[in-house]
Order: sequence, then structure tokens, then C-alpha cells
Amino acid sequence: MKRLIVLFTLALSVGCSNDDPAESKADAGPSCTFPLTWGQLNAQGDFTPFKNGDSAEITLGFQGFRYIQSVLKLDEVKAQSATHSARIVVEGQTPYSLSDTPVKVADQGGTLYSEEVLVFFNDLPIAEIVGKSAEITLTAKAGGCVGSTKTTVTLRDDLDCVQQEDGGLVCDKPDGGT
Repeated sequence: MKRLIVLFTLALSVGCSNDDPAESKADAGPSCTFPLTWGQLNAQGDFTPFKNGDSAEITLGFQGFRYIQSVLKLDEVKAQSATHSARIVVEGQTPYSLSDTPVKVADQGGTLYSEEVLVFFNDLPIAEIVGKSAEITLTAKAGGCVGSTKTTVTLRDDLDCVQQEDGGLVCDKPDGGT
């Protein structure tokens, strides 16, 4: 009986299985990592990474969407596309996540850069987040690999007036910015 138990345990430990090996690999997830950097492109098209403590402008976009306009830099990976997700923790607010979103990437001198990546702040009252710190964790998957980066930035809005939740405006200039 002990021999039977030992043989059964040995058979389980060597991984006898009728499962499709390709299916098992897919379930295992990415098997490699790559360095990921989050930043912006300047007017000349040069990449500038966000560093802890930097400020990041919230842009008011189409249909009232609010976001940080940014780019991902993917080093040491080969791919033609990627997906990215984010975990956002704004000071004084409930943390939230942005789901995997497809993004095209382009090779520039052996380094991949994503097309525009928008980090959204739509469900948070703008007046309650400007000037607050936001810990942004971005994860990208590309070429069967995964990269992740975490940066804490201070949120800013460069518009002269900020719309309040109650419909009022708070302006930096006494005349409302005119």
C-alpha cells in the first residue's frame, strides 16, 4: 500500500497530464520582464520620463474627459503592439484601476515607444485633486513579456479656472482669467 501511495505521489509530481502544453503556457502568463518608463514627448519629440515629485498636467479633452497625456517607453522587448493598464491612487481619494488597453508601439533606435497613453481622472472632482499627489502604477504587456513602473506625481491644471462640483468656478485670477 505504501508503495502504491509513493508511486501515485511520484506520478503527480512529474506532471503527468492530458492538458494541451500550449494551453498550459498561455495560462502561465508572461515569462519575461522588460524595463518600462512612463513620460511625455516634448515639442521636439524627445521623451522625458516622469520622476517622483514631478508635476503632471491634467488635460481637459473631448467630451469633458480629464487625463494626463503620456507615452510609455518599452526597453529590451520586441513587439508591434502592447496593452497597458494602470492603478491610480490619488491622495484623499479611493484607488481605482484602468483596464488593459491596446496601444501601438513604434521602434525608434532599438527602443519601443507607445502611441499616446491617457491616464484618466474622469470620476474624480477636479477641484479635489488638483495639487494632490497621485501614485501611478503602469503595467504593459508586449512580445510575451511584462513591464511595470510606479511614479508619484503632483496633479496640476494649467487652466485659469477650475469647475467645482457645485457648478461654480475657482479662478487663479480675480477677473476669472480674462
